[in-house]
Amino acid sequence: MNIRIIALLIGFAALPTPVQAADRAARPADTKRAAVLQKLGRGASLTSNGQEYQLLPGVRAAKSQSKEPPQQTLTRMGGGKLIETKGSFVVFTAAQQSAASVTSVNGTSYPTAVNSRTGGIGILPGTLSGKLKNIDSAAAVATDHGLEVVRIFAHLQTAFYRVKTGQDVVAAAASLAADARVASAEVEVIEHIDVPH
Repeated sequence: MNIRIIALLIGFAALPTPVQAADRAARPADTKRAAVLQKLGRGASLTSNGQEYQLLPGVRAAKSQSKEPPQQTLTRMGGGKLIETKGSFVVFTAAQQSAASVTSVNGTSYPTAVNSRTGGIGILPGTLSGKLKNIDSAAAVATDHGLEVVRIFAHLQTAFYRVKTGQDVVAAAASLAADARVASAEVEVIEHIDVPH
């Protein structure tokens, strides 16, 4: 009797757990995604929140409209191949490579970058953060660089800016960082999006 119980326990222990089964099921999709990313060209490097990214000039992200399926978003944006969805964003290969600028044709599309360490795709929504030497210069800095002030945190000496449609977000960050009134500047990259259930 005890031998049967031990044999059953060994048999159950050998079965894959639901997590292991899900991991095995996800591997072909991960492999396919990795193959798509491997074929894509890479652009300039940038750092955001201590993470290194490399631009993906042939990949864009677009926000789906209310209850719009990903394929419909792709059609609205002029086509392309779906890579993944991130919350309400659809990440796709673009018909042509483009600069790291926010564009507005048939809806807004955003540049993307790949995290060099994790391989995750990040979306560049066109927002920059600038640590200023004097927070009183925030508006003047925005005007001089053709940016819009989003928010100022005086106690942190930090201002958030948004690029204008068509403006290269990486070039804008470099220009901002080179400004003598700015201690540091970086591009905002959204890599992880929490989706409410």
